[in-house]
Amino acid sequence: MIDPRTPVLVGVAQSVDRTSAPGAGLSPQEMMAAVARAAIADSGGSGVEAAIDCITVVRLFQDSGFGAPFGGQNNLPWSVGERIGAKAKRHLYGPVGGNSPQMLVNIHAQEIAEGKHEVVLLTGCEPIRSQSRALKAGIKLDWGEDAPEPAEVFGKETRYASKQEIQHGIAMPVNIYPLFENALGAHYGREPFAHRQAIGRLMERFAAVAAGNPYAQLPVARTAEEIITPDEENRYIGYPYTKYLNANMFVDQAAALLLMSTEAADRLGVPQEKRVYLHGSADTQEKILVSERVNYHSSPAVRIGAREALKQAGIGVDAIAHMDIYSCFSSAVEVAADEIGLRHDDPRGLTLTGGLPYFGGPGNNYSMHGIAEVIARCRAAPGATGFVFANGGFLTKHSFGVWSTTPKAFERADPAVYQAEIDAMQSPPLTEKPEGAGTIETFTVIHDKGVPAFAIVIGRLDADGSRFLAQIHEDPGALIDVPVVGRKVTVKPTDTVNIAALA
Repeated sequence: MIDPRTPVLVGVAQSVDRTSAPGAGLSPQEMMAAVARAAIADSGGSGVEAAIDCITVVRLFQDSGFGAPFGGQNNLPWSVGERIGAKAKRHLYGPVGGNSPQMLVNIHAQEIAEGKHEVVLLTGCEPIRSQSRALKAGIKLDWGEDAPEPAEVFGKETRYASKQEIQHGIAMPVNIYPLFENALGAHYGREPFAHRQAIGRLMERFAAVAAGNPYAQLPVARTAEEIITPDEENRYIGYPYTKYLNANMFVDQAAALLLMSTEAADRLGVPQEKRVYLHGSADTQEKILVSERVNYHSSPAVRIGAREALKQAGIGVDAIAHMDIYSCFSSAVEVAADEIGLRHDDPRGLTLTGGLPYFGGPGNNYSMHGIAEVIARCRAAPGATGFVFANGGFLTKHSFGVWSTTPKAFERADPAVYQAEIDAMQSPPLTEKPEGAGTIETFTVIHDKGVPAFAIVIGRLDADGSRFLAQIHEDPGALIDVPVVGRKVTVKPTDTVNIAALA
């Protein structure tokens, strides 16, 4: 007999808007209310709205440092609750990070098991497509809304970049994930163009999945050659990534999940075929700053997190039937696959959505769509196991979920126990004002409208092995499609940034 407090996911919903005219798109509150209603209906229960005691919203881009041109809201969970007729006692607003959907599921599942909540609604969205189209058309929308009380904010915000990293251009995903990619190419022993071809083959498979996904923002199949070949439409952003290899944030997408205790599911009449159980979970974080990473081709935090989640579920990688691996950039997929123990061409497929560049990258909320897709597959094949890997920051924070319709007693290890293993790992010391000879550890060439602007270099000084950050300003285009990682440089500090030159 399963414990009546065992958490179970009973409702999922997704939405996409590809067609609304400028000014006609829904506000974020309305987007989330619509998918919340759909997730409640999907559960098959009755009287669910009145039973919801916690509403959690994944943080929007507008509150992640991007600004809210059409007005902000001080309590988005309350706004959703008002629209669906739910009077939850707790209104929680999540943190910045693409790991948030699975992390919040893991935390709320534990809270349900501990009796702190009975029914939890999670939702999130991004209206960037509607926002940008309205701004371009000169249309002013009113999305502002104030609740009687502000939302509870989850945890403390993470500072993902240091002052020196920001000075050297190591501050945005489009500049940072290419650093991982070029390190991976060298780690795999590939020539640069051969590695780009491998990236293309990997992401061609993702685009094919997106082409068949009804919730994809850009359901277009692209060949590997189309994806990796730079041209006027598909310019380089940060080498080796063209536009088609970057996450697409210009989306109107929303998703919602409904979690509850088994006792509540029984009371509200949720059919057994709707219930999917969290068999394993984990949450880890890498060394937070990019300049502190152990190296740029691996992720100990992914390896350990996946290990813990699968161990908790009592299965190995081979038992996974359906999976969605976070895919903001191909390097995230490659690193995760390597650390989890998956082939890049695994016949099961590494995505169910089609990935952030093609399905769409709705900010911090992408993985809620991944969870929804996994849940749908688990329901369609009872007893099969689904796996979700969610990533936040710059391959920084990671959350894992193992799902199945088979009832299982809930358990969750304290993340602090296995996080200690990661925290104990040694990183190379950083020299902020390097001078002398060094070796390139990784690099990328940042482009401005398709034209090489400068190169970002992370290197190691020959004298003491310490790490340094630098830029190359002289002919950065010469670094494209030639072996660079492992090359010798000379580096010196200036009043602004450290400058490197090939030796």
